[in-house]
Amino acid sequence: MTKTKVKISPKSEVSICGKSNINSFQCKYNSNLLDEEILVTSVKSTDNIIYLNNAKISISSNGFDCCNNLITKDFKTTLKADSYNTINIQLKEIEIENSNLITRIEIEIAGKTKDYLVPTTFNEKNNNVKGTLKLNIKDFNLKSPKKMFGLIQVEENVDINFNLFLLY
Repeated sequence: MTKTKVKISPKSEVSICGKSNINSFQCKYNSNLLDEEILVTSVKSTDNIIYLNNAKISISSNGFDCCNNLITKDFKTTLKADSYNTINIQLKEIEIENSNLITRIEIEIAGKTKDYLVPTTFNEKNNNVKGTLKLNIKDFNLKSPKKMFGLIQVEENVDINFNLFLLY
């Protein structure tokens, strides 16, 4: 069992990208809110899989900015940010395949939890983890906003892009 303290650098980037039937949008997370230190415990390791314990990141549902007040407001309403002020991400395991990683994570949004496998890359020189999680908001019983009496509809599939710089 190995314990490591990890902090996510403020130069990290997290964004959620989506589309509507007329446009696309990007909501960026305020990376200055990623200031808590995480004590990560690897509990078991095989030749190509690292099992993790306590590798949990909580981010504020209100920490996103979509560069448009109306879109930001709709986005936070979709996330039910008033009732659920955090999105919890638990790293469960990392499978190593050559220089690529498959990370199994558990995400909790608006009180609903779902597991995902996320292809990621790790740059050891920069302590940098990158990847894109593709998810459907219906997995969390969320409804995409509709505007103008249903003329503008937001797609249910979004991409969560992350570029995290880790500090040890």
